[in-house]
Amino acid sequence: MVNALGKLKDLYQNTLLIIIEPTEGPILQIQGKFLETLRARLSIAEVVGEKVKLTRKGREFMGLCPFHHEKTPSFTVNEEKEFYHCFGCGAHGDAIGFLMEAQKYSFMEAVKELASRVGLSLPEETSEKGGTSQEDLTPLRQVLQEASAWFHNNLFLARYSESLRYAERRSLKTETLKKFNIGFAPEGSSPLEKYLKTKGFSDEILLAAGLLAQGETTRPPYERFRKRLMFPIQDAQGRVVAFGGRLLDKGEPKYLNSPETPLFSKGKLLYGYYQAKEKANTEPLIVVEGYMDVISLHQAGFKGAVAPLGTALTEDQIVLAWRLSPEPILCFDGDGAGLKAAARAAERVLPLLKPGYSLRFAILPQGEDPDSLVQKGDRFQMVLNQAHSLVDALWLFLTHGKNFKTPEQKAALQKQCALWTQGIQDGEIKKHYHYAFKDLFYKNIVGKKANIQSLSPLRKTNLNLSSIYEHLLLAILINHPILLDEASDDLASLEFKEPKLHDLRNGILHFYAAGPLDEMNLKDYLLKQGFEKELDDIFSSRVLIHGAFASPSSSFEGAREGWKEIFNRIQHGLGKKDLQEAQEHLAEEMSEEAWHRLKALKKTTLLQY
Repeated sequence: MVNALGKLKDLYQNTLLIIIEPTEGPILQIQGKFLETLRARLSIAEVVGEKVKLTRKGREFMGLCPFHHEKTPSFTVNEEKEFYHCFGCGAHGDAIGFLMEAQKYSFMEAVKELASRVGLSLPEETSEKGGTSQEDLTPLRQVLQEASAWFHNNLFLARYSESLRYAERRSLKTETLKKFNIGFAPEGSSPLEKYLKTKGFSDEILLAAGLLAQGETTRPPYERFRKRLMFPIQDAQGRVVAFGGRLLDKGEPKYLNSPETPLFSKGKLLYGYYQAKEKANTEPLIVVEGYMDVISLHQAGFKGAVAPLGTALTEDQIVLAWRLSPEPILCFDGDGAGLKAAARAAERVLPLLKPGYSLRFAILPQGEDPDSLVQKGDRFQMVLNQAHSLVDALWLFLTHGKNFKTPEQKAALQKQCALWTQGIQDGEIKKHYHYAFKDLFYKNIVGKKANIQSLSPLRKTNLNLSSIYEHLLLAILINHPILLDEASDDLASLEFKEPKLHDLRNGILHFYAAGPLDEMNLKDYLLKQGFEKELDDIFSSRVLIHGAFASPSSSFEGAREGWKEIFNRIQHGLGKKDLQEAQEHLAEEMSEEAWHRLKALKKTTLLQY
């Protein structure tokens, strides 16, 4: 996870020139000597101590690791060597690495933050490449911060009580209003402009910050936000860079955002990101539609909620979300427009996929939004619990409400799946999606009429019907280990005919007895125990072709029913009736799935007529 950060120190020391391209602003060049000076002036214990309660132990400091759950401290900070290290999870790095991992800063953000703490300016060698210098941005930051404070103060003034009443009608508590610094922009004769000019800000600065809008050539600039509830938009460091405003009365546009400025690009930020960053290690990241959804969810305890800024989720926003969570949950309305928006997001992420990083999709009931659901007890949590994986969501968007009866319809479906798969850049992920779509196609389109009774008879000495059943039984549990909660006793009672399968069964039971099922992947555990060959046999096509319910993509209910059926067959023995029943089913099925199964059986000479 964070072991790679341990290499940062060597990288900083040995690199004469580091060139960084941040997500916003100019390309920057950082001299290695500057980084050495920065580290020398820092106290890494102070930096880490802002996040971790440290206790001195001899020459080092110790505390509970912020990167994994532990009750006994194994996390150390060494001031002399300028690094932290966890003996529990292996986390290792310097002060810059700590901000990157614990606070989700980019490299450049961490350098700027730490340099400002010790009074260092970025080196003169920093090249702007046409960008705006930090000095030029300072007045913009100052005027936006001043405006945010002014808006927030207005919310609690008696003469603007309508704004506070609106917030109360939306069930927003005072602590929530303060946490998000929500404010109010009144109507009138340019009250914000007059106030900010008393602070020394010019029209040029107010226009550049997006607080004033330029009128027609014969008209002076006017205030952009009037009679609106105001939502400050913050960057990853919590600095105000823009605003969103909601009309209190009827009218259009209901929501209005600041324009693009040197500080603000709406496709590169997420509303609520700064607040969600504080809970990144403990809360799921939930991407919802708008400001009020984010605020309502935070107030209800879902402190990982963020939202795009009035646009469809962009590639930059997906990458930004991945800095907080490898699998953010996207929440969309259950109507047609919501499903289309979800489908666009799903397609957009495909070229960006990398091992361990994806999206999940939670579809809200029609007529509901996050705010309405959190008012109904645990309804929103139930929606999150039912979130679809990316591959299942893509399949849902492609097949929902459609029929695929003709060869042309089926071919079109396969073509679209192939197009999506080709859009994936990572070779390993592309391969897995190819097989996942193929499995979904044969399970849901070709073979949806098939059922448990379609198990094929096999007649070969080294892999007979009994052996297939044993392989399928283990495949179900390895792909769906949660079934062990109800099947472990039955599994323990079986005697497997193959000694290695008997040993594999014991390994599964040992894994189950060792502790919570989610601490380690069962398949990984078995590989480490030396069962690689047995797993290859179990998950081979010659086995899984006889029971789609044993595959990883099968539903829990399908896997459970498959387990019950096979266990009963093994327990009660196999006879001529089983063989005859399966042969008759193959003869009667006449589906494409039955044909492919028959071809596979012929090829491996496992079926004899």
